[in-house]
Formats: sequence, structure tokens, C-alpha cells
Amino acid sequence: MIAVMPVWAHAGNAKQGEKIAKTRSLGNCVACHYLPKVESPGDIGPNLVEAMQEYTMAERKDVAQWIRDAREFNPHTIMPPFGTNKILTPKQIDDVV
Repeated sequence: MIAVMPVWAHAGNAKQGEKIAKTRSLGNCVACHYLPKVESPGDIGPNLVEAMQEYTMAERKDVAQWIRDAREFNPHTIMPPFGTNKILTPKQIDDVV
């Protein structure tokens, strides 16, 4: 028997994640969220630096799911379903988280 870990259990590539989050043609997280060293960051969503400092590694799976499709947590969200709409791949979402 082989144990298989879920994708979120593996650490993503933080440098790639930062690039995805800050690149407007990729994740475009900065359209709504604050990230440092970005020209004209958004202020609609939470500050991502502060938000990620509050999450444990176990809770980050919820963050990944929120990025995949936030409607599962809040059906009235304005956040795009990055995974469901194939805006980001599962690997890219793991990198961002």
C-alpha cells in the first residue's frame, strides 16, 4: 500500500508564487490585494502579507481551495475562481500559497 499526500501538503515554489501573484497577466492578485513592492496594489481584498502570516500550514489548504474557487466558502464573493476557470493550474495555486 502506498500513501499519497494531497497536492496542498507539498510546499510550492515561493519565488514562482510571488511572480504569479504580482504579474497582472497571471494570478493578478495585486489587482485586489496588497503586496509589497508593487505599483498600485489593490485594497479590495485583505493584505496578503498579513493574512498569510496568520495561517498555519494546515490552514493553507483552505487558502488554496479559496483561490481555486472561493464560491465554496462564500457564494457571493467577487474573487474569480482561478482553478475552476483554469486561470491558474493546481501547481501555480500551490506556488502562490
